[in-house]
Amino acid sequence: MSSTKHREALEAKYRDRIAVNHNLSRRLVSFQANKDVPLYGLFSYKEGFSADMVRMFIRDYPKRTGVILDPFAGAGTTLFSAKECGFDSIGIELLPVGEFAVLARCAAERVDPDDLRRAVAQLRHSPFDALPVAGRYGFAHIPITENAFPAETERRLNAFLAYVHEHVEPGDVRTLLIFAAFSILEEISYTRKDGQFLRWDHRSGRVGAGFRKGRILTFEEALFKKFDRILADIRSYRMGAGSGAREGAAMEFRRGSCLEILPTMQDETIDLVISSPPYCNRYDYTRTYALELAFLGADNDAVMGLRQSLLSCTVENREKKDYIRRIYAANNRLNIFHDAESAFRSNKALHEVLAILGKYHRQKRLNNSGIYRMVKNYFYEHSFVIFEMARLLKRGGRIYYVNDNVRYAGEVIPVDLILSEFAEAAGLTVNTIYQLPNGKGNSSQQMGKHGRCEVRKCVYCWEK
Repeated sequence: MSSTKHREALEAKYRDRIAVNHNLSRRLVSFQANKDVPLYGLFSYKEGFSADMVRMFIRDYPKRTGVILDPFAGAGTTLFSAKECGFDSIGIELLPVGEFAVLARCAAERVDPDDLRRAVAQLRHSPFDALPVAGRYGFAHIPITENAFPAETERRLNAFLAYVHEHVEPGDVRTLLIFAAFSILEEISYTRKDGQFLRWDHRSGRVGAGFRKGRILTFEEALFKKFDRILADIRSYRMGAGSGAREGAAMEFRRGSCLEILPTMQDETIDLVISSPPYCNRYDYTRTYALELAFLGADNDAVMGLRQSLLSCTVENREKKDYIRRIYAANNRLNIFHDAESAFRSNKALHEVLAILGKYHRQKRLNNSGIYRMVKNYFYEHSFVIFEMARLLKRGGRIYYVNDNVRYAGEVIPVDLILSEFAEAAGLTVNTIYQLPNGKGNSSQQMGKHGRCEVRKCVYCWEK
């Protein structure tokens, strides 16, 4: 029987600050609520959250202007929502997938709709698919994406990309034409995103592919459907939410790891942080977004590099301790490095979990040998993210942080409470841990071996 005394003590410590919030739902804290919202739903960034949730937290904040930070910016929901509410914003995102989605969204806000409409009409009547395919513009596969498309679909995709690069001037129209193809890759492929990996349809011919996806759209069918959506969204956005956006609101996007970028930022320059980090759930975004990464030109080495640069959330991530120490030494912030490490080392509930998972690892009771390392590195790296957010926050500033608890080998890991203890160690006050009315279930494998145990889905509210 494993020991749970430190986790029980942590539950008792925060019991009066855990509150069910009936205004929050799975739909609101996920991409689902964005699907039909003009411009927000153009690219299905499944790991994101909704604009409605961001606006709710902004409305709850006493100040009506300021700077909002999202250190895990994804496709930019926090940034664009901040702009609409009159706040400046700074977003940090490692994956070029998010960067391109943000660039395309900015292009959609600026573009002359008539220019875009004419370009789409010309494409409808142009035999671009009959043109020679220029190799330098074609889809360059990496091993994980090989045979992802029906042969005719890939030929038409490559012909389209060659046509756009050779016949459309650089600018917002070209960006949106390319974005349309980028955003339909899953629809026209044999794949479906499935958290930890790409699920492959049996027609792909790949070994072990038994999934049945159903009808796969042709390239033109999916492309022109997306063009119709883009044009309709631009029209709706300019007539609705976008018409009220503050003209002077500045939006800054920085691509890279927040572990590197946060230590370079100035103290007490941020009013609000609204973000959702990768969860400690083994999801590998470099696999689920492999098609999009390859489309944007990332070769296999680049994808492997991105995988190792992610905040540790996959079983393949290696330890980053020396890398993080070098960052803090270069920025003359070794005092924060030592404080964050101390918060990690002294957290009794965390080390109770790590001791149990370490024992299970040695006994080969974990279904993947990398789980222990992943959990340890996830919290180690997160201690630095939290200490940096605390340093950057102004007095009276708040952090709203969306995350899920997890369970491995029957052991529940109270991610919300451990990270909240890190926040207190960094000088923040834990106001409320908002619990969603419905928690998260377990895999059939977990339930079969260890029984059902619902784990909390939460949004943490910390304040300085």
